[in-house]
Amino acid sequence: MSAERIKAVIFDLDGTIIKSTIDFGLMSEELVSYLLEKGIPSEILNANDAISNNLTRFREFMRKRGEDAILEKMELEMNSLFIQVELVNVDRTTQVNGAEDVIRHLRREGYRIGLLTRASRTYAMKALEISRLGDRCFDVIICRDDFPASEAKPNGRAMERAAESLGVSTEECLMLGDHPIDMYCANAAGSIFVGVLSGWSDARTWTEKECGSFIESVANLPAWLRDREY
Repeated sequence: MSAERIKAVIFDLDGTIIKSTIDFGLMSEELVSYLLEKGIPSEILNANDAISNNLTRFREFMRKRGEDAILEKMELEMNSLFIQVELVNVDRTTQVNGAEDVIRHLRREGYRIGLLTRASRTYAMKALEISRLGDRCFDVIICRDDFPASEAKPNGRAMERAAESLGVSTEECLMLGDHPIDMYCANAAGSIFVGVLSGWSDARTWTEKECGSFIESVANLPAWLRDREY
């Protein structure tokens, strides 16, 4: 796909355009403790596994038992738990170097700009404010609690919603992210994906995950786009 067909750039938040202050290890531990207290079998939970994987197994377990109403209530309780962890150090949030300049450059170039995050809207808006990015940098912001939790990244539906809101097709979107779940989400929707090394993933991780393109950080994105034109 050529750069001429890219009409929108959709950014992940933590590790991609801001330096994350979230203790994801603590979040995972809190999630597992909560689910164990609710009687979820320990064999489907692993505090060392990705939070999204534990949530997927938990949801499958509840749906097989036909406990959708209880699941909905627990989703709300888990979201509140996650928000508490997200906000602990949010006041220390800073931009990844070059993030604001790149976003402004892309807007001048005519790209539509989106933000797609697994973070809560409460945390995302606070982090953007403190990092001095602000919500006005984006044409659309989609957070995990804007829609059913099961449809957040890595579910491709999240990317589809972002594209719809921006008035483009998913094939015309490029997503920039620091974690494999960002790549899985983009791939599921048929979007272009570029990884960054400024957050969770290093070059070895991206190579092992067969990521086609990764760059040092968001600051390198304009050059990557220019290179694709030739």
